Amino acid sequence: MKTNIPARAARIDWSALARALLKPLALVLALVLVVFVVAAPSEKKRSAPAVPMMNKVLMIGDSLSVAKFGEVMRDFLVSTCGTRNVAVFASCGSSPENWLRSEPTFFTKCGYREQTPARSVVLDRRLHLATPKIESLVATYRPDTVIVQLGTNWMDRLTTSDTPQKEAELSDIMDRFIAAARGPRAVQILWIMPPDSSHFSKRVQSTVENLISAAAQRDRFETIPSRRITHYVPGKTGRDGVHYNPEASEEWAKRVIARIKRTLPLSEIYAGR
Repeated sequence: MKTNIPARAARIDWSALARALLKPLALVLALVLVVFVVAAPSEKKRSAPAVPMMNKVLMIGDSLSVAKFGEVMRDFLVSTCGTRNVAVFASCGSSPENWLRSEPTFFTKCGYREQTPARSVVLDRRLHLATPKIESLVATYRPDTVIVQLGTNWMDRLTTSDTPQKEAELSDIMDRFIAAARGPRAVQILWIMPPDSSHFSKRVQSTVENLISAAAQRDRFETIPSRRITHYVPGKTGRDGVHYNPEASEEWAKRVIARIKRTLPLSEIYAGR
């Protein structure tokens, strides 16, 4: 009787099986690697866009900016640069020297505008409010651009006393004002010249324009000659020949804004700034 011996199990070739499984896996991995390498550059571009950075803007002015003109300008600057990047100050009756630290403090008696990231004050009442100093404003708000709307109140002074000595004095004030406004960071400056007036003579208006234009040449800043884009019609534009009513102020502001958009890059893309 033969012993019942179980047959030996067939040996499995594991190496052949592994090779059979690894071939399609390697092919899949290769395809994934190719896709990753091809897609990586475009993905990198999408994941690292340029970061938009808004200019910080400081605007100062006189009674014209206390009124509707200043409101429209402020709205434009905020919409362009953001609320946190805009500070607007206007003091009725002020001239460039009144904003200088080296000159006596000027107290406005006819209106004041202060709109900053921290607070908003707009008063047209007869309150004695101190006009801030440009040096302090520049140090506090660290603007990239300073927009100035001043000069009309010099016309009263030049109407009564327009001499070479007086013009030399005003030229010196212009240079000191620009140096203070520019500060240590050498910010860009834009000066909005006085608009047309039916109250002051053409000669006096031209004198103020020439003083600002000459300073712009010496001190290298931009200007907007408002007389070219405004025309004062008594009874229609305003009542006193100097101040513009809300409708005329808004129209003036819109024309100034159009010039600003062509002159100053207030909102740009600065990668890595």
